[in-house]
Amino acid sequence: MTAGVQDDLRRLAVELLERRGALVDWPAATEEGSAVLPPEMAADLGAESELVPLSCQAHGQGLCVSLANDFLETAGRWLEAEPRAGRFRAPELYLKRGQLDEAVRRAFTWLNAKVRVGEGRPETIEYHTWWFHASLASEDKWETRFAVSLNARTGVEVGIPDPLGILGLEPHPCAAPAGHSTYERAVAIARGRLPALAAGFFSRMDGRLARDQKRLRDYYGALLREADQKKSRANVKIDPAQVEARKRAVHLELRRKLAELDERYAIQAVLTPVVLVRAEVTVLAVDLSVFRKRAQRSHVAYWNPLLKQFEPMACSRCRAGSYALSFTNEEVEPLCRSCAARPGAEGA
Repeated sequence: MTAGVQDDLRRLAVELLERRGALVDWPAATEEGSAVLPPEMAADLGAESELVPLSCQAHGQGLCVSLANDFLETAGRWLEAEPRAGRFRAPELYLKRGQLDEAVRRAFTWLNAKVRVGEGRPETIEYHTWWFHASLASEDKWETRFAVSLNARTGVEVGIPDPLGILGLEPHPCAAPAGHSTYERAVAIARGRLPALAAGFFSRMDGRLARDQKRLRDYYGALLREADQKKSRANVKIDPAQVEARKRAVHLELRRKLAELDERYAIQAVLTPVVLVRAEVTVLAVDLSVFRKRAQRSHVAYWNPLLKQFEPMACSRCRAGSYALSFTNEEVEPLCRSCAARPGAEGA
């Protein structure tokens, strides 16, 4: 097991124990630590004392944090008791001040419209960070976890840092349900990201498949050449029909074996949402008046203090975020370059 994986397991163990009321002393880069457990946790582990040794190596006592034992099963029981969604509130952060025209001009490109920049005002926006677990199973197995963060109001993906790492983050006093679900959008983004994340796995599987296909073709190609060689021997009488029948059988068997290979190397993908973190952040909302031919409509651009820049605006067709936008003629809806370039697009 690599040092990185072991360190992740150590951090997981420390966070889980502390969340459940334990006092933990296990410094980073050390193989052993200790914890004072609440009575119910000590009973769950079958510990004789509330003071329990912690270790990366199995030594017969205490809690061993390793992939080689049942630690993940134990952690799974503890995680089942944890909430899968949490709502938090970020502290007040610096918001951009002064004239905003130049900042908007540097951030956005308006391809077919005139835009007048209005006033900026503080506004509270909820951001949804969905954590996913992805696994691919074929001749081998691959898995990872990753996050997708969205502005819950616009549905645009934003590259904000892990909300749980924001200094001063505190639980929201009101655990209200999400006003707008971002689940489907988050899943669509996660599916689109998975091929790039698993590029190495796909490459390995393609390489193994090509190797095994070549071995089969070489083997059955040799059988076909052997049949032709027997046919060409002048002193051996062979029925041509039998030779052709044998060659057809070889071709059929090769196709069957190749189909078995395709089935064996078929990849089954599973994408599972694990945790949703909802974080309220006060951002700067900037009003935009967009003029397209004889139509006019108001839009809003958001300056994010976590990113220290404007977030992209959402395309009205594909919902992808973009900084280069066209607008439709009548409704003055924003379009990204790809959607605007499609035949028949109104804003083209």
